[in-house]
Amino acid sequence: MQEVITSAISRQPYGEYILRTGTDIIRKLELLYGAHWYRTRFAGKAPILDLGPGRCWFTKQNLNDIVAVDNAPELVAHYEQKGINIRLGDAYRIPYPEEYFEGVFCCWLLEHLSEPDRAISEMYRILKPGGYACVIVPSPNNMTAFYDDYTHVRPYTPVSLKQLAEDCGFTRYRIECLPWVRGITYLLRLLGSSAAYKYMHWADRYLRKLRMVNRNNLMLEAWK
Repeated sequence: MQEVITSAISRQPYGEYILRTGTDIIRKLELLYGAHWYRTRFAGKAPILDLGPGRCWFTKQNLNDIVAVDNAPELVAHYEQKGINIRLGDAYRIPYPEEYFEGVFCCWLLEHLSEPDRAISEMYRILKPGGYACVIVPSPNNMTAFYDDYTHVRPYTPVSLKQLAEDCGFTRYRIECLPWVRGITYLLRLLGSSAAYKYMHWADRYLRKLRMVNRNNLMLEAWK
């Protein structure tokens, strides 16, 4: 019998992937999203946790009041050198004591987790009474786009987010789609960040009332 020899495939660390990807326009767009979520949902709260920060586009909105936690050592080391308050940890074991934060922001992380209830329970644990959590996840509206990322485990529906919030202790919550921002990349290229931000804010405030929203992503807002 001929022996079959296999070799392990070296997988690129997640942190290295995040740091090398993202075009210039995508990074500018991320900062616009961060500015919008911070100013409309978190301004005046401190301290705030950015859980799974990616390129730290939300953390950068307020370097004094926002701290980041990520499980990629290379990403943590990179942003520490840039003066960002970031610690090594993960969503299942957030390295902070109970009732420490007034706010938690977690964007496009839960779809990668096999045990999302553990992560939401950790957010509940580290929130102060009256604290606020904002969690953004993909919906099943476009499953082709969802599975373009092979690391995705599951999308979420309003029903599953409701069950998740309630099972982890939250009794006050709201579930909505993200704002409608189709065409914002072109606006950003042509007219710059200020015009693109105004469009995002207008869409969140006014187009939402007309039920013109981004149905590919859901936002869970929960208060402890």
